[in-house]
Amino acid sequence: MSNDRTREISVVVVGGSYAGAAAAKQLAGLSKKYPGLKVTLVDKRTHYFHAVGFPKALVDASYAEKAFLPFENFFAESSGHEFVNEGLAAVVDEHHIELGDGRRVYYDYLVLATGGQAPGPIGVAGRTKDEGVAEIRALREGLEGASSVLVVGGGPVGVEVAGFVAAAYPAKDVTLVHSRDRLLPEQFRIGISNGAVEKLSSLGVKVVLSEKVEIPADFAFASNVGPRVLRGVHSGKEYASDVQILAVGFRVDAEYLAPLEAAVGAPLRTEGAGAIRVRPTLQIDADALPHIFVPGDANSLPGSTKFGFKAEMQGGTAAANIRRLIESGFDAAFKARPDAPAPAVGAWTDYVDLILVPIGPSLGVAQALKVALGGSALGNLLVSQLKAKDFMLGLRRGYYPRPKKAKRD
Repeated sequence: MSNDRTREISVVVVGGSYAGAAAAKQLAGLSKKYPGLKVTLVDKRTHYFHAVGFPKALVDASYAEKAFLPFENFFAESSGHEFVNEGLAAVVDEHHIELGDGRRVYYDYLVLATGGQAPGPIGVAGRTKDEGVAEIRALREGLEGASSVLVVGGGPVGVEVAGFVAAAYPAKDVTLVHSRDRLLPEQFRIGISNGAVEKLSSLGVKVVLSEKVEIPADFAFASNVGPRVLRGVHSGKEYASDVQILAVGFRVDAEYLAPLEAAVGAPLRTEGAGAIRVRPTLQIDADALPHIFVPGDANSLPGSTKFGFKAEMQGGTAAANIRRLIESGFDAAFKARPDAPAPAVGAWTDYVDLILVPIGPSLGVAQALKVALGGSALGNLLVSQLKAKDFMLGLRRGYYPRPKKAKRD
């Protein structure tokens, strides 16, 4: 395979959140060795939103403003790489995507980090910072005027939201309803679930387990401000509240793959969930498409991998594998012959056993190396110091360096 370092190489990364940002940043650094390499980051939003920090943004207006970082600052102006503020309409074939405005963009390598609709309002719908901030503000103002709040869903998002709302508004009646018999993902020890119930209760949160509530069809996006009554599906019990926040309902929308599926004559998504089928290497599961990678929430890996930091790790794996392909000259060979054999690349390994769940600014539960810190004060200290302060927003700012100030005459 030819490996001319001066050849033109086009890498397109769709989605600028955790997986996409990691992949794009690492691949952009490769242009020092391959000056003809260009990375194009495509995202329908003008700003990255630090979704992990939503529970804090919900009750802290100043933090909400900081949680949006401009994609226009992602690449240095002189880098030759580009951010395109547009949505993905379709993956047309093995070398082209179509954007929402009708433009076609060529790629030698494609990273589909389009994610999914995350549980609840952390998936802010606004396409600009102003729209996103306004969306969160409206929910916050609803909370301020409410006497009762219902949180549906007891995964990490639901637990964190309930904890931060209860800590910020101690006089309000906060209820958390969860369909399973324990809180938090089941791959973690029961100790952190028990600890979460205990610490939520200490903040005045009423925790209801093994109760699935019926969500009305006219329910607003992820949350609703205004008196509503939700009913238990099996119990028939009524839960009345002034504000309802959903922390359930993760889904993947990858309809943009339909043209590519037609082109290769094979389904590329799972039935029902619609997640994109991937191999352990994070390559899309099709022999004819070894140059397309799907890190993050859009892929078909188990739900236990759907954490922000794991998506970021997957983005790094995708970037490392594309680098191997570039260094082998695969893109040049693939252009010349679509059936050119791709070299072996590495598999992503889910080896990190870690969860940090803040329950308000000073309480929390954690697990690391199979050790659960549920009811202990050590869990509170660890989580408050490592996550609750800014939900690791400071680490994300490194992806968006401030533009250089113009020199004065």
